[in-house]
Amino acid sequence: MNIDLEFLSQVINDWDPVGLLAGGAPENEYSIEVKEIAQKSLSCKSETDLALIIYRVFNDRMGVKLNQLTCLKQAFIITEHGK
Repeated sequence: MNIDLEFLSQVINDWDPVGLLAGGAPENEYSIEVKEIAQKSLSCKSETDLALIIYRVFNDRMGVKLNQLTCLKQAFIITEHGK
């Protein structure tokens, strides 16, 4: 899967999975996670794969266990853009 980095960043920022942007964090707060998701997404074959990557990146980087269904919803939003 080849994901547009700018769109991925927009989706993650709109979602604000950890609530950091709502708390006043800078617009690029999730840039490290976005880059890692984009890089790892190259091996994705489905939205489920992408959702798992999103979940794991936020868990590994921030110690946050996100709702897996919410990660899947975001994965569908991200992949719909590329179609």
